[in-house]
Amino acid sequence: MQTEDRAIRRVITAGLLIAITLLLALTPVGFIPVPTPAGSATIAHIPAIIGGILEGPLVGLIVSLGFGFASFISPLVPIKDPLVIIFPRLLIGVTAAWVYHALRRSKVSTLTGLLVVVVAFILYAAYEVSKSYLWLGILIAVAAVAGAVAVAYWLRKQDVAVVSLATAGIAGSLTNTVLVLTAAVLRQVAGVTPEVALGIGLSQGIPEAVVSAIVVVIVVGAVRQIGSRRRGSQL
Repeated sequence: MQTEDRAIRRVITAGLLIAITLLLALTPVGFIPVPTPAGSATIAHIPAIIGGILEGPLVGLIVSLGFGFASFISPLVPIKDPLVIIFPRLLIGVTAAWVYHALRRSKVSTLTGLLVVVVAFILYAAYEVSKSYLWLGILIAVAAVAGAVAVAYWLRKQDVAVVSLATAGIAGSLTNTVLVLTAAVLRQVAGVTPEVALGIGLSQGIPEAVVSAIVVVIVVGAVRQIGSRRRGSQL
């Protein structure tokens, strides 16, 4: 019965997250206009990350595939090359699932070291972005510092779950950014050169990763809290 219940739950979760993905990818809600070379930032990949964390790599893969197809048919995405828009995105939820499951039982010292590396990378990216977009570079730096303070607080409370969720959110988002831009460069799509790809990755990929981390922590934390309350009421 538990196996059947788990399978049913995964099907329902995947279906719900794909529906949310379609809503985000096919409407302006999921593509936010920004003054960067790409023209817009996306949050439509976040359901794939959440699916991977909540239900494992398979559900993450399915929702990621849904995001790829939704982006492919979306009128808001000008590029229609499946090797750029669909296939690179298959690993979004899978990567998030792997990172979360690898870190959720890690020691506080390990996560602290990881935090230092991530913040240093984001601050460097913020410096590079500020050369072209001063306001965006400052915003990224402030968000990085605020996030580091929040994560340090949770680490002091020995709560590794929040840190693991945030890291998985960042990893899933960067998977989307890095693989799609790499594919665009290799396929020579829309004049995306390595220099242009780097500019998009820094100015857009980093903010998307920060937003993903915040949303993932809030949503997954709320879902699991609700689930634990339901199990408690059944007892």
